[in-house]
Amino acid sequence: MFGGLGGMKGMGDIMKLMGQAGKMKENIEHAKVRAQKRTAVGESGAGMVKVTASGLGEVLSIKIEADALKDAEALGPLIVSATNNALDKGKEIMMEETKIAMGGMDLPPGLI
Repeated sequence: MFGGLGGMKGMGDIMKLMGQAGKMKENIEHAKVRAQKRTAVGESGAGMVKVTASGLGEVLSIKIEADALKDAEALGPLIVSATNNALDKGKEIMMEETKIAMGGMDLPPGLI
């Protein structure tokens, strides 16, 4: 019945993975806590706009130098750029923490 699947031999591996699922879930939760505590800073306009975000993608602060306020039209794109930069760095933090939680296993791109 299971001849084409290599007999029941592969079931042990599946059962082992299922047994580790709870531990992996716990490790991922710890990774989220660590990522939440780490910050990433994104900058634009030669540092005139700085956005700080957590490793979970929460914007924590936005700092704008006075010179950046002089050009209202340019300010919006500078804020967007710095925010996207900080959020990208935050994703990298979460990937690092998740990789540690998974025992060094690389995650597929776009998973987080």
